[in-house]
Amino acid sequence: MDRRGTCARTHGKQRPHRQDRARGELMPTQPSKDPTAMATSELETAWACSRVVHDFFHHYDHWRYGRMLDLYTPDGVWHRAGAALRGHARILEELERRPRNQRVAHVVTNLRVEPATASTASATYYLTVYRHAGEIADDAAAPMAGPAMLLAGTAGLVHTAQGWKFDSQTLTRRFEAGPAR
Repeated sequence: MDRRGTCARTHGKQRPHRQDRARGELMPTQPSKDPTAMATSELETAWACSRVVHDFFHHYDHWRYGRMLDLYTPDGVWHRAGAALRGHARILEELERRPRNQRVAHVVTNLRVEPATASTASATYYLTVYRHAGEIADDAAAPMAGPAMLLAGTAGLVHTAQGWKFDSQTLTRRFEAGPAR
């Protein structure tokens, strides 16, 4: 800090400070403009919505379709593999078509939740999908050559009387296993 009370450069900008005489601490003269700063309610929303995303794919990997559907609004839409699945019945119909003789793991990364209002939020994330086709014992490690695909996910979430739920979710293939070009 120089003699005028100006702090050293922070991210290329000067940030003035004043001394809090009661505690002898330096305090910013203006509120932080930190884009990562969130109010407690926004943090609670972000945490709850991240749980919805993670829980959904956890239940998917363990064939718990009823619990997956509990994370959707009754008329929510899931855009998956080129189809728009609207409502619990249509989503369940598609899930029931999945071959049961496989092991699949969806790994959620780069999850960002942006609260929009007190009752709406959006999320973006990546899903790395690992898949082994064929029967395998529950306690055996499935052989793998690498991820089957990488999906980009976007979601709209709404707060309901039962908590946060998907109103919409879109999964888009970004990478697939195969020869690299």
